[in-house]
Amino acid sequence: MAMTASPRTYLSGWAVTTLGTGIVFPLTAVYLHDHVGLPVPAVSLYFAVFAVAGLVANPFAGVAAGRYGPGRVVLVATGFQTLGPLVLAAAGPPAFGMVAALLSGAGTGIFYAVLTPLLIDLFGRDRLGRVLAGQNAVSAATVGVGALAGGVLAGWGGVAGYRLAFVLNGLSYAAYGLLLAVILRGRRIAAAEPADRPFAGVLTPFTDRGFRWLLLLQGLLVLLGFGQIESVTPLVLRESAGLGVSGIGVVLAVNSLAVIAFQAPLLRVVERIGHVRALQTAVGCWAASLVLLWGATVAGSGAGVVVAAGFALLVALGECLISPSLQPLVVELAPADRMTAYTAATSLLHSIGNLLAPAVCLPLFASFGFAAYLGFQVAGYALALLATVVLVTLSPARPAALLKGH
Repeated sequence: MAMTASPRTYLSGWAVTTLGTGIVFPLTAVYLHDHVGLPVPAVSLYFAVFAVAGLVANPFAGVAAGRYGPGRVVLVATGFQTLGPLVLAAAGPPAFGMVAALLSGAGTGIFYAVLTPLLIDLFGRDRLGRVLAGQNAVSAATVGVGALAGGVLAGWGGVAGYRLAFVLNGLSYAAYGLLLAVILRGRRIAAAEPADRPFAGVLTPFTDRGFRWLLLLQGLLVLLGFGQIESVTPLVLRESAGLGVSGIGVVLAVNSLAVIAFQAPLLRVVERIGHVRALQTAVGCWAASLVLLWGATVAGSGAGVVVAAGFALLVALGECLISPSLQPLVVELAPADRMTAYTAATSLLHSIGNLLAPAVCLPLFASFGFAAYLGFQVAGYALALLATVVLVTLSPARPAALLKGH
């Protein structure tokens, strides 16, 4: 396959769009409540509409990518993602907030459903893990920088600063889409065979006995880890470890800086030990991090920050192992003619995990305390480890491919 772009060119566009995401990351809820005029329940509804729109769009995205190619579908997604923030910035009636949620949520759901096939189309399977690792490291830097910039804009300009932040967010998606359009221009897109039942393959990943274990693993990694970092973990650190806002900020900063520092060397580890063993190691890191999370709750306020920073470091190491491993493993398991359906299914589980993480873990923690929350995490990681073991041992035809890195 002819290469039309280097990973560095692509990642420059990724940096722009994730910087835009970071700019509005700390602002959306406050803007909706204070400046759009949504009451608190309606602010919650905004995020629910965003999530549901992505879930609904997901299967359609997979089908469309199989028919028209992932490049065209991603360009449609970036169009929706551009319009959503611009609608929020337009200072229309409160109903505009829900329109923005529909646009942004659908765009995000479509985008992540077909991102892996797009990256394979652009860079090939052998480079997929490296590009995903690059995305992870870039995001750790740009989202943090963007969040700082967004805070400055809101503090400096008031409502005008908020609106400028959302305009910049929308323009960042537009810039990313334009870069992709340039990269994709002139590429030959193979014609797809018309399908009599275009949605027939949507459920195939969920009926694949082996792949269901990978879907379970994906859901657990988000439910127990990725989906909690920004929503559940800060509350646990504040209520159980007694950390203040500055202490929590230190912990989150350690997590981001560790991802930036360790992603490249851990990518080499993944390439040496293979995808499944990397995922097993990541689950082990996250399980071990619970010991430090517990330690932060029994240490004093000063020592608690140091121990919690160690917790954040182990979480970051797990993230660095997962990012170049999970999607390449999906590609290894997926039949060649069903890859878009399989990647869309993992994206769907990621979205569901993000929904469930605060919905399950926050009430559990609030009602039954830290011990119950910790027990839930331990049980979840045990199940995740079992899933990785089954992925290796389930079928005699699959272990060699699963254990072999690229």
